[in-house]
Amino acid sequence: MNKVAVSLPLTLVILGCKLLIVPPVLGQAVPGHNPVLKKNGIKKAQQIVDSENTAVKQIKPINEVSTRNQYLRPSSVINFKSNSLSNSNLIPITLGSQLSSGNSESKVKEIPVNGKLQAQIKQYNQPPDSVDPYKRNGLPSNRLGDRVIDVNQLEDVTPDHWAYEALRNLVEKYRCLNGSGARNFNGNRAMTRYEFAAGLNTCLLRIRRSLDSLNNKFSSQEDLATLKRLQAEFAEELAAIQTKIEAQDRQISFLEKRNFSPTTILRGQVDFLAASVFGGSKPVSSGESPTEDLDSNVTFAGRVALNLDTSFTGKDLLRTRLEAGSINGLGSSVTGTAMTQIAGGTNTGNNVRLGKLFYRFPLGDKTLVYLAAARQSSSDFVPVLNPASTISVFGFYNPIYDLGFGAGGGVYYQLTDEIGVGLTYYTGSNDNPEPGKGLFNGDYTALGQITFTPSDRLGIVFSYAHYYSPQPGSTNNITSFTGSQFAQLPFGANTATSSDNFNIAASYQISDRLKVGGWLGYFHAVAESSSSSLNNGFNVSQGSDADIWTWAFTASLSDLGKLGSSLNFIFGMPPKLTDNDISGRRDADTSYHIELSYKYPITERVFVTPGFFVITNPEHNAKNDTIWVGVLRTTFNF
Repeated sequence: MNKVAVSLPLTLVILGCKLLIVPPVLGQAVPGHNPVLKKNGIKKAQQIVDSENTAVKQIKPINEVSTRNQYLRPSSVINFKSNSLSNSNLIPITLGSQLSSGNSESKVKEIPVNGKLQAQIKQYNQPPDSVDPYKRNGLPSNRLGDRVIDVNQLEDVTPDHWAYEALRNLVEKYRCLNGSGARNFNGNRAMTRYEFAAGLNTCLLRIRRSLDSLNNKFSSQEDLATLKRLQAEFAEELAAIQTKIEAQDRQISFLEKRNFSPTTILRGQVDFLAASVFGGSKPVSSGESPTEDLDSNVTFAGRVALNLDTSFTGKDLLRTRLEAGSINGLGSSVTGTAMTQIAGGTNTGNNVRLGKLFYRFPLGDKTLVYLAAARQSSSDFVPVLNPASTISVFGFYNPIYDLGFGAGGGVYYQLTDEIGVGLTYYTGSNDNPEPGKGLFNGDYTALGQITFTPSDRLGIVFSYAHYYSPQPGSTNNITSFTGSQFAQLPFGANTATSSDNFNIAASYQISDRLKVGGWLGYFHAVAESSSSSLNNGFNVSQGSDADIWTWAFTASLSDLGKLGSSLNFIFGMPPKLTDNDISGRRDADTSYHIELSYKYPITERVFVTPGFFVITNPEHNAKNDTIWVGVLRTTFNF
């Protein structure tokens, strides 16, 4: 049964209409002494505070924006990750856009989420032209066509109430009561003259319709005289309300005429980024000694991304992203190691390309289906549980989520309020019909994940992914271009390789402002073919295996210095090849990644993020000099 209530306490309207003894404003109760208002108001306020102070409150990314740690990729996965224009809203549970990361690089609001899939779907996207303009701002509908309620449906107005007959008369004779959200009349609540005028205006409009109809129920000239006196008494307030309504109608008409699509919303982001690398020499792999100096030059470039978000049913989402940029990712081609890669290194030569293309839709109340045609990975669909924003590629999440990159899809099912299950499949050779390529015969990654949220402050995920590539050097490699060269290609670039990959990650909100998280990952790689020294410089026997480990601790302190800011810290070990059947191809030492960044909001849509990170023993080789990377990013959201 639909819940009903009255948008205004029209008991005072009744008194004014029938008695005209005391002006309505003199009958107001003192808000502080109103037990109904005090009880409901405190309860509602507490709900709002609780929703804002949960551990999953923006820990990407999926209605902005509360965002996840990802953004764009060029032709390879290495430059994909960033902190903005995320898809956090795509996750069908609380952790979807909240626990999946704490980044709020963008304040463009996308999709609010809550703990239940059904509620999130309902809240997602309503095409602007299909929504009651009064409800667009969360207000009760003021349309004359709203259902008129029965007084018997009001829980706080019983037949023995002194105002019962007056209310029933309003319904039966004037049809002035309409339903909105609760089953209470709240007749004792204090009101302003404007509120009274708004209620009177609603009644006058309904009465006018009744007078114009053939079956109107007005038979008393006394009623009409009463209405005229009320109109005169509240003429100023009624005129103000009418002027406001007319202004809103003009604005709505203006926007509708200039809306380029009734089903599509355009959002965008522009980044300007200055970065530099400092160090003594270019790192080399374990067992070697560096010989080449590392040149230090400051770079400055930018990128732009436009998201076209389309909904056909109000519950689905078709996203098309166009992107362009010239930001160098500062990867191995520049520094000699992938450990120095910065987030958001989009380099298309400033040519526009398709950055994302996917469609998401619900099946029932507990299931979401996700289909991707270009440049996607599992991190776009399942929670990754990183509360911290990052300026590096390593700092996003366990690389298990990006092992498959390209086209594919997934299904997410909410078993209970606390447990959700996700399955994804992605490949990078989906559009290639050659043998050993295509959607199922080339490189691929299949991932399964269980997300457990025992409380509003804690989230835990358990993930497993199976990876295969016939030539990992030409596709996405085992650690998705993070970590050491040995970890990325334990058996070389041309040896067919598979791996079983495991991940456990968690995020916990210690206080309203402090959130922490982390992950631990293990990769067991197997050589699926033999390879000779002619191709790789070493011999590989089919069945050889290798072990790779990675971990990180992350933290985010929000509202430090200014509301909306965040101080982010990341400490961890990039993927390291700890054991290998191939002699001489193992990381002997240990690298550590130490990162600190501070996101500061200049305005609601402009952010400045300075930061740096340090790599000790790059390439897990103690012979290499420590490398420093500094970044200054300015972000504009629109």
